[in-house]
Amino acid sequence: MFKYYCDCGGLKLPDFDAYKVGDKVKFRVQKRENTYQSKIFVSLKEYKGEITAIDGDAITVKAHVRTYIFNRHEIMPIAAPSPIAYLLVGSCRCQLTKGMSICAE
Repeated sequence: MFKYYCDCGGLKLPDFDAYKVGDKVKFRVQKRENTYQSKIFVSLKEYKGEITAIDGDAITVKAHVRTYIFNRHEIMPIAAPSPIAYLLVGSCRCQLTKGMSICAE
């Protein structure tokens, strides 16, 4: 997990192109259900699985007994921080601000 922290205080994004078959990943599945009086119940559950096949940007992940197909950017390595952590802490912006002075003078 420490390899995802930058010196600037932000979180580094994982290398989405480095996935290979056999890697352990985590992902979230959203489920929506209609309830009474036109209300919608939404649940979000996190699963862990193993990559079984890679076809371009489509990655097949096996979790327990189900098999899911995701886009490359919809899954995260097991050791990576959750998407909520990126919202709370912020992403690393070192590459964007390289060579610029971001302080007000």
